[in-house]
Amino acid sequence: MADENAGKFPSKLGLLGLFTESMNPTFDIVGDAMQKPHRFSSHRTKVIHSVGGHAKVTMKAASGHPFTGVFKGFTEGIVRLSSANKPEFDGGLPLTPGISMKFLRDGIDSGNMVAMYGVNGQPGKWNFFENEFRNHIVAAEGAALKLVSKKFSTVTDWIQEVGLSDMAMFGEDGKKVDHPVYPWRMDFTPNPSVKKMFSND
Repeated sequence: MADENAGKFPSKLGLLGLFTESMNPTFDIVGDAMQKPHRFSSHRTKVIHSVGGHAKVTMKAASGHPFTGVFKGFTEGIVRLSSANKPEFDGGLPLTPGISMKFLRDGIDSGNMVAMYGVNGQPGKWNFFENEFRNHIVAAEGAALKLVSKKFSTVTDWIQEVGLSDMAMFGEDGKKVDHPVYPWRMDFTPNPSVKKMFSND
């Protein structure tokens, strides 16, 4: 929190780095810190969702559902709001909003998830909260994004879905759940008052 410097979106040349780096660390590295990728770099370059805003988040769970772990509610979490690409207001790339959430758990790694409206963004709509965010999204359209999808598919066939089982395995207290139960999909519906507050209508 001491560093208030904003990140930067990569140049078009910098975006090519996506196709030269391995997708495996995202799946293989265990822990809350990304390891140093190789001896010539201090960190793994984030070429998509490069710029974001962070905030603390809590969840009050509704009663009567069967889900376990952090789905029962949590008090210590972090949310990051970002656009997959640098939005251009003059007929260029649309805003492509996405969220990521980190659910802190005592003594063990956090539970994590990401959600988006869709990788093609929302042309003409600059309200970050215009649409729902989901952990399951539709396939990308357009040659460039299909090429990115092909790169993602080098490590998984399920590039449009994010699993939720890990979040059900441990509660915020870090205690393991014997029989975890989790939802297949999560939809994040913006509060109407928040949506109106950021509306460009």
